[in-house]
Amino acid sequence: YRYEGELNGIPNAAVILSYPKDGFGNPKALRVFLSTNAELSTQEILDTYTKRWPIELFFRQSKSKLALDSYQIRSRQGIQRYWLIMSLVHYLCCMHSGNYCTFEEGYASLKQQLKQEQFANLYRLIKSSASFEEAFKFVG
Repeated sequence: YRYEGELNGIPNAAVILSYPKDGFGNPKALRVFLSTNAELSTQEILDTYTKRWPIELFFRQSKSKLALDSYQIRSRQGIQRYWLIMSLVHYLCCMHSGNYCTFEEGYASLKQQLKQEQFANLYRLIKSSASFEEAFKFVG
């Protein structure tokens, strides 16, 4: 289904409602696409979203897992450096196993590996007869 017209202050928007072939009637299968350029064909709008989807996933994953939305950097150089670091961490999560994996799989694996390394370091600290205060400081 395609709607063209005024939408929330957008004078000429195109809204496309789409279901997969076997998902019609299933509310969770419904996909809605919005374009502020109603001159584009339905196929052009869908092709654009297809190309843009990995970018949207990157932002969602970076916000939810890597805290992209909780930093405030004002300088151009700081923003460029932060984007580079965020992109590298995202890439590291996707390539963690040496082969490409999903971001979620890589993130969970890296998180588990970090936890194991922290416990191993705490164990070595305690084994070296460190004081309770040193061990507590290490744990944070």
